[in-house]
Amino acid sequence: MSATVNISGGVSARSGVMYALYGRGQQYVDNMKRGTNRAAAYASSMGSPEEFIAYAEGMAAAHGRKYETYNLVLAGDPKVFDVNRPEDLKKMLGLSVGLAEAAFSAEYLVVIHDDSKGQHVHGHIYVINHDECTGKALKRNTSWTRGLRQLNDELLVEAGYEPNADPQRAKPDWELRREEFQPGGFEQTLGDLVYESLADPRCLDRPAFEQVLEENGVRLRVTDRDGWTYSMRRDDNGKWGRKKASALTPEFTAEGTQQIFDYHAQKGVTHGVAGHDEACRRAAVDYGDVGGVDLEAARRRAAALEADEDCGRPDDLRESDGPAAGGPAEASVDLAAARAALEAAARRRDEEQDHRDREDARSRRLAAEQQRSREAARWVVSAQVGPGRALDDDQDREAARDDGPELG
Repeated sequence: MSATVNISGGVSARSGVMYALYGRGQQYVDNMKRGTNRAAAYASSMGSPEEFIAYAEGMAAAHGRKYETYNLVLAGDPKVFDVNRPEDLKKMLGLSVGLAEAAFSAEYLVVIHDDSKGQHVHGHIYVINHDECTGKALKRNTSWTRGLRQLNDELLVEAGYEPNADPQRAKPDWELRREEFQPGGFEQTLGDLVYESLADPRCLDRPAFEQVLEENGVRLRVTDRDGWTYSMRRDDNGKWGRKKASALTPEFTAEGTQQIFDYHAQKGVTHGVAGHDEACRRAAVDYGDVGGVDLEAARRRAAALEADEDCGRPDDLRESDGPAAGGPAEASVDLAAARAALEAAARRRDEEQDHRDREDARSRRLAAEQQRSREAARWVVSAQVGPGRALDDDQDREAARDDGPELG
């Protein structure tokens, strides 16, 4: 085995891309303060992450599609792809881009990570759910069992790697599974907190894990019938809500967490979140309205999370190596340019919405005027010919309908 692939639908391009680039909670705050990102390498068929997100949102809204993107994870075998070798990161980037272009006729964005459990290189591939050739939603290669796995093996062989001799679909981990839930909703927020708790190196066994969960406002309940169930207080109604571990991801079940406990014990490193330590506690980020960019709200959220006034969403990441490959200097972004671009995009959306509102108001006004004109005309005719003639008009119309063509 050299690299396995998995796929799921993504309801929010913004949620997925922002998470892949900057993480969430304390990691998000730290990246915003430093002007850095999680990408070990990056590439996109579009000009910037913000353009990619806007196009994905626009296509889904215009066609009424549930999924804005399809999200793939291409996970490399640690024996083949070394996280400490920049050339291996570039190779994973090339494989990920090649898979996106071969599998779909759609715009894509690729983020390479080197900070996951097991320290293995993996690529997050976001593909907009819009076929540029047909103008329809994606159909081909959207299932692991029908086409995608086979195509991935073919591309691996072409690149000089071994195919997967005994292909079995990998269980979806949280980074892939989270994008199937509503952004900022109960399930996604709960799963993120469980994921961050598992990242804590203190989690060497279940009691330690429960202690970290409690610090993050999450409880674990274990029963013979339901297995592991996580609960936390909901933001919408203040009541306690719960979700079975298996309904979130197999990674959060007793079996899945035990593997992570063992990993912490053997390696003494974190799972999933680079630089995660005991100081990284609950710092949930409210992404707000994922359909737009509210800069003032973003600044307020950043201030609440102790981020500095330069907090922004960089949109000029280069299609090249990221921080892990080239160092922090190469990973830096122009926050001033990012803010200017986002403000321009926000103004364009506001102008477009104003135009649509004016057109809607004009259409409603014309329809109302036409309706009043028809009613006035009927009143005049009725007054001129009297009720008897009006009755004849009704009979004439009935006769006219009888004379119409037979349709079946």
